[in-house]
Amino acid sequence: MVKVAVFFGGDSVESDISVITGIGAMSSLDSSKYQVIAVYIRDNKFWLVDSSKALSVGIYTKFNKAYFKEVYVTDKRLVYAGGKFKEKSVSIDVALLCTHGGIGENGGLQGVLEANDIPYTSTDIARSAICMDKALTHIYLTKIGVKNVNYLLVDDKITEDGVQEIFKQFNNNVVVKPNSLGSSVGVQAVTDSKQIYKAIQNALRYDKLALIEQKVDNLVEFNCAAVLSGNEIILSDVDIPVRSKDILDFGDKYLMFDGKAKQEKYDLTSALKKEIMDTTKKVYKELGLFGVVRIDYLYDSVYEELYLNEINTVPGSMAYYLFAGVGIDMMDLTDILIESAFARYKENKALIKRFDSSLLTLSENTSPKLLQKFHK
Repeated sequence: MVKVAVFFGGDSVESDISVITGIGAMSSLDSSKYQVIAVYIRDNKFWLVDSSKALSVGIYTKFNKAYFKEVYVTDKRLVYAGGKFKEKSVSIDVALLCTHGGIGENGGLQGVLEANDIPYTSTDIARSAICMDKALTHIYLTKIGVKNVNYLLVDDKITEDGVQEIFKQFNNNVVVKPNSLGSSVGVQAVTDSKQIYKAIQNALRYDKLALIEQKVDNLVEFNCAAVLSGNEIILSDVDIPVRSKDILDFGDKYLMFDGKAKQEKYDLTSALKKEIMDTTKKVYKELGLFGVVRIDYLYDSVYEELYLNEINTVPGSMAYYLFAGVGIDMMDLTDILIESAFARYKENKALIKRFDSSLLTLSENTSPKLLQKFHK
């Protein structure tokens, strides 16, 4: 039986969403094929969750340590104190990542797993970091010829007068957001010169950098996801997310049951749907993405201009709902992710990682000072 460590939680503003995703993933894994190991991330630590309580939301809100064991990750194992100065461990075959934001999505956790020889289900370290950094995403999208809105990156040195000049450059119509955050936290649409500086200061509460982007008028938003299965990139349906305000916010994404958000009414043409799906596939392929990736789009319905907004390498609920129309449910999706993770791991293990040269042998009797000079 395959031992699947489901990682969720994390020290980011998206940790609550991650818990919901993790619980959904654990409950969807086929118990005849997989042994589930729940790993909760909190306070920059890994916690092994009591298997009898892992699906209970309440233990994560109150964080009763009676249901958790602090562990560290090493050599395909989770190791924890077993009493009387002894260690116990749980072995891991593969890591299923349900971690949104922070180290779980920016490449940090991926680095820990690679360092400990553990296959995992998300995009690799470098590309995770790029997609988490919205300004870098803009640069790469432009490089591969994918349309995105005009933007400017600012830090806490920006002055109120400087902001006013920037605001004019964007025709007094912008969206301000933290540069490396997700779930629409800290995002604000601004059309009033008195609000722009406050919006930037708010974004800088969450991140060291704030991103100012040109706001798209006549806005309709779209989502489309992709996942690699074998050598095939499978695309989901194109979805129009619900929203209650001018731009999509956290409440619209995750608190739709409050009744405020409504489904956008828009007649999606076959040509526009094809453009969204073709762009999703192109970005997934050319950026070398992996696992489930959801891509969010902005569309000006009057001028018929499509812009790529964000790339989510560990999307909420693993975007399983987007794949329903193509006959893939959550259980199918976890199967695809795990099989793909093993396949990539096998390919990577086949690569040459060492180069045995005569350098150390020749340097064996050389003084450290001379070696230092040589390497200069």
